[in-house]
Amino acid sequence: MRFNDLMQTVLAAEGHSGLGSVTLWRQCVDLLAQRDVADRSTMPQSEQDALLERLSVLQSQLSETQRIATVVELGGRLRSPSLVRFFANDRPAIAAAALTRAQLPDSVWVALLPQFTPTARGVLRGRRDIGPETRRGLEAFGSHDLVLTTSRQDMIGDSDMLLTAEMTAADPVAVEPPIPLAAPSRPLAGGEYQIRNLVDRIAQFTSGRKAPDTAAPAPQDREAAEAAAPRNFAFETDSAGVILWIDQGPRAALIGLSLGDVALEGGSGPDGHVAGAFARRSGFQNGRFTIVGGAMGGEWRLSATPFFDARSGRFEGYRGQARRPYLHEVASEPKPSAMAIAGLSTDSLRQLVHELRTPLNAILGFAEIIEQELFGPAGVEYREMAGKIAIDARHLLAAFDDLDLAARVSRGDGVNTPQLVDPALLVTQVATRFRDQASAGIDIAMAPGLPQVRIDPVQGERMVQHLLRTLLSVAPDTEAVVGACWFQPDAGSGQVLLAVDRPSTLIGMEETQLLDPSYNGEGDWADGPLLGLGFSLRLIRGLAATCGGSLTIDPRRLVLAIPAVTAMAEVADQA
Repeated sequence: MRFNDLMQTVLAAEGHSGLGSVTLWRQCVDLLAQRDVADRSTMPQSEQDALLERLSVLQSQLSETQRIATVVELGGRLRSPSLVRFFANDRPAIAAAALTRAQLPDSVWVALLPQFTPTARGVLRGRRDIGPETRRGLEAFGSHDLVLTTSRQDMIGDSDMLLTAEMTAADPVAVEPPIPLAAPSRPLAGGEYQIRNLVDRIAQFTSGRKAPDTAAPAPQDREAAEAAAPRNFAFETDSAGVILWIDQGPRAALIGLSLGDVALEGGSGPDGHVAGAFARRSGFQNGRFTIVGGAMGGEWRLSATPFFDARSGRFEGYRGQARRPYLHEVASEPKPSAMAIAGLSTDSLRQLVHELRTPLNAILGFAEIIEQELFGPAGVEYREMAGKIAIDARHLLAAFDDLDLAARVSRGDGVNTPQLVDPALLVTQVATRFRDQASAGIDIAMAPGLPQVRIDPVQGERMVQHLLRTLLSVAPDTEAVVGACWFQPDAGSGQVLLAVDRPSTLIGMEETQLLDPSYNGEGDWADGPLLGLGFSLRLIRGLAATCGGSLTIDPRRLVLAIPAVTAMAEVADQA
């Protein structure tokens, strides 16, 4: 008779960490995979429970990647019902790896289904080798699994913190009544709750909100507040460089700022001179420190010396003085960015676009996976919804590209070396590209013998493309986009003009209305520019300015003018 003490050895092992915990984890998984096989298990229930309890303890000590690797190594040997149940209730990635590899009888799958999460059952639905009983069991869970809901109370708020009708009636002034979201201005298709409609409703809700009771401070009040703010103050930091004490000024604006971390774009903090001195524990003079927002906002000049513990000699922090910079220390006041949106500078705007584009790309990727059934079959309703989400995500990505382009144009970035471009070919190619989107067509009359223009080819294409796309989006379906392109001589080399008639929806509107980014007109253009008509026209004008051109808004048409290149100048350039 042989006695197998491996089980007792594994269960008797003390708590491990690092590689020891990984080894113990693998031993527990191997024991269950070998001895707890469906239909021929040789492991008592008590030992199964003990191993599963040990796995639960070790679970937090292993990374998700390590746990997935364990499942992948098992592969087709994953025939233990208890092990499958354990992995199915782990993270979604681990549950997916286990349920796509596990090999269990049909009756065992049916018994395990109620113990799985909806995510795990969704993975199992994608397998084509499951038996009919399992398939019927999954269909029975369909009404529960295929509904987007939540059972978490923290997602809907604590009931003890909600106002009741009696509380509201007792003090009707304390709480303002909620402002209902305005209904969409166009009828929605069945089940269409997509990104564009959500953006519209948020915009209508924001525009309809009541102004706060406290009115914005008058200019004289702001000047008085700035005058009351100190022009200098003394400060002291701790050993980490964090300001702990100031002798005057608003404490909330200064306490907690650090001398050790260089300020990022758009944030508060010191320059490299101050941060370098802090790293060396040395004194510094007239170091630059920037504070964002508030009465203390702006640049400051800091001078400080370190102080140390008298007994141990340990560094304790800095004591010093801060002052506003003198006139000769500041070259000029920073000018607001020409394309600043919602108070954001061009750099902040580009950073915001980058941060928004990353999760939107992920949403688009998952929508395409569901729509194309790359990870398994999906219901018709889910595929249709994923298709709509993908379309709206692409529209938002195009809007982000426009924001990024506007920020680069405002800074003068992204403009390549100008080249000689044939305007007739450029306009014809762009008009042909959009002809399928125009119900009534695009009719641009091209004058013969147009001279070439000197522009960045990419920026020139974007300029004409944005002009035609913007007018197409606001034109009625039965109205063609009509225009002309010709050469107009003047005292210099002349200009190539592209004039496009205003759509009937824009007739009678002033230029200030069209260029206002918040102006939406009376209609609701389903395919209109997502960022607004005003933003698109300003972007076209900015693109034209980069190549010496202009965009003129006449009462009857929009005229895009680009300087032409004469034959003599062209010959001189080629020479």
